[in-house]
Amino acid sequence: MTLPGEIQRGFQSLAQQDEETFNLCEAGLLVGKVLKPSLELNRYRDEIDRLSQDLNTRFQGLCLHNDPLQAKVETLQTLFCKEKGFQGDEDAYDDLDHMNMACLLDEKYGTALCLSMLFIHCTRQCGWAVFGLNFPGYNLICIEHGAKRAILDPFQGCIELDAYTLRQMIKVLGGAEAELQPLFYDMLPSKTLFIRHLGAIKAHFLRCDQVSQALEILEICHILEPSSPAFWRDSGLLHARIGQLSEAIQALKTALKYTTDIDAIRHTERILSDLQNKTQS
Repeated sequence: MTLPGEIQRGFQSLAQQDEETFNLCEAGLLVGKVLKPSLELNRYRDEIDRLSQDLNTRFQGLCLHNDPLQAKVETLQTLFCKEKGFQGDEDAYDDLDHMNMACLLDEKYGTALCLSMLFIHCTRQCGWAVFGLNFPGYNLICIEHGAKRAILDPFQGCIELDAYTLRQMIKVLGGAEAELQPLFYDMLPSKTLFIRHLGAIKAHFLRCDQVSQALEILEICHILEPSSPAFWRDSGLLHARIGQLSEAIQALKTALKYTTDIDAIRHTERILSDLQNKTQS
């Protein structure tokens, strides 16, 4: 492990949390400190607590004379997006700072994933039923109240999306014949949402040919999902790319231990054999 002990312990604690308690903002801040080791996280933790308190206070006042679901939507839109200025930036989707929770709190710009994590955490602190949606190609959040729900786009000021708009979004991705499917409305587990966030950071490092940094992100994935063969295979291939053959071999052996797919086993065994031959030549 190359991660600092404090970071390792933080993610080990998060790995024990379930869907109801997984702290998206704490996870985001910890990986933010991996990206910028000089960050002092307690300041940001306090700011997140204040945002949650402000959100709850504003909602309590607004819901007295409004439908509770619409009061929640309006509170989030007004306080976080209009007044605080949290938003996405189409021109900087691959900016590493926009993937950093601490930088989001400082600059108010972030990726849809980072914004979703902040909004879901703060609203859940207020006792709201809010979660990410398993919607393909877009990071959307859903607020539920009783039998009603509102689907919001965190990247676009938390605008509310109706069925027609969602259908058009699917057609952009899948073609004119594509239609909404019930599974697109399923809840995305918080840990899965965060791992997608890690995947975006890893992809950024790989586009920049920063393999060592990508391996650090995979270390976090191993802590959160220690039996994921895909993460161990990724680590093995990246170690091999930078000539760390013994580390690559160990990672691929671990991947095999957790792999059940026959084709994946055969493919991994071939790579492993090639690497072992190189170490013996």
